Amino acid sequence: MWIIKVFPRKIDYLGLLKNIPLQLVLSIIFSMLIADKLSLNTVRFFYTISFCFIEILLFVLPVIVFSFILRALLGLKNGSILLLLLIFIGVTFSNCIALTTSYFFSKTFLPFIGLQFSPNFAAKLSSDVTTLFTFGLPNIIRTEQALLAGIASGISLNLFKEGNLFKAMLKNKSIWLSDKISLVLTNIFIPLLPFYVFGFCLKLSHDKALAHLFQQYGKVFLLSLFLLAVYLFCMYLIASKGNFRKAFYYIKIMLPAGLAGFCTMSSAATMPVTLRCAEAATKNKNFTDLVIPSTANIHMLGDDLTIIVMAMTLMSVFGISWPDFITFLPFAFAFSVAKLSCVGIPGASVFVVLPILQTYLNFSPEMLSILTTIYVLQDPFGTASNVMGNGSFTLILDRIYNKS
Repeated sequence: MWIIKVFPRKIDYLGLLKNIPLQLVLSIIFSMLIADKLSLNTVRFFYTISFCFIEILLFVLPVIVFSFILRALLGLKNGSILLLLLIFIGVTFSNCIALTTSYFFSKTFLPFIGLQFSPNFAAKLSSDVTTLFTFGLPNIIRTEQALLAGIASGISLNLFKEGNLFKAMLKNKSIWLSDKISLVLTNIFIPLLPFYVFGFCLKLSHDKALAHLFQQYGKVFLLSLFLLAVYLFCMYLIASKGNFRKAFYYIKIMLPAGLAGFCTMSSAATMPVTLRCAEAATKNKNFTDLVIPSTANIHMLGDDLTIIVMAMTLMSVFGISWPDFITFLPFAFAFSVAKLSCVGIPGASVFVVLPILQTYLNFSPEMLSILTTIYVLQDPFGTASNVMGNGSFTLILDRIYNKS
């Protein structure tokens, strides 16, 4: 009789299959199982569908960012400018703290790991899976430009009095536009997300990229994953005021967004899922609609933590002495400022900071090439951490703003 009480008599299997996180996991597992059994053209076909899907999303992304931020700013009664300052100061501070943590972590643990450098490492990773076609959609306006336009419009309109007809009209229009976008995202984008994941993971499995990373860079990779897990848990613990049960509750809510980030390798492309999860965690839709679009492209804890571990590993392998902390500080600040120009596409972060690595840490072109290759390989984990980090950052910022 106790078995009947513990396990339900009837399981809603149809409802279970409609669960998006479960669909994502099944897509990943299924793609890994059949990747070697499919022809190259078949893999290219599914990858092309995924690529076109993300191309369309990134094309309309500036409109999404602009409408969400404008609506959020117009919905704030007071303190909009204070909130914006809090967001960008908080992002810079958070990035610097993550970089510094990774620096001391690397200095402490990397000496215990032995690495063998492979000169032809990058050559082994070339992929023959390419798209059959693309839409070639033009880049009319960049995401960061839409972000600035939304912020400028929101602040300017907040200068008008509350009863102003022009302000009221634009506020209603912004609500209408963001509601329509949310409807499309909820009914089209999120249900189709597992299909996109399937095509991308077919390519990843066909290239055997993750297996190669484990073989050639396994110890450092595992060390990076350990750092990411511990750091993110500490972030959620801070957000929950030291309550372990609440921290795990927040992590559980944000996991679908983290998994979507793992598959898309783009914080911007994952934004609809991140918004949905963060709103469930904060219970403050207006605040979340402002913070998530504002920080998705510039607050990347996963990149902060992993790039420093990779950089210091390569410096050790190439016989370059690690910088002391006084030398590292200007690098960390320049790194954080450079991240503000990222547009949220896969690989954008590392390409932006390559000149910083060359200038402050004396990286050679060969070192930059290897770092870029390793970064692209472990980018799914870094992006998942970026998304999870944005969730914890939003929770912490919500607490600070409410107190202030």
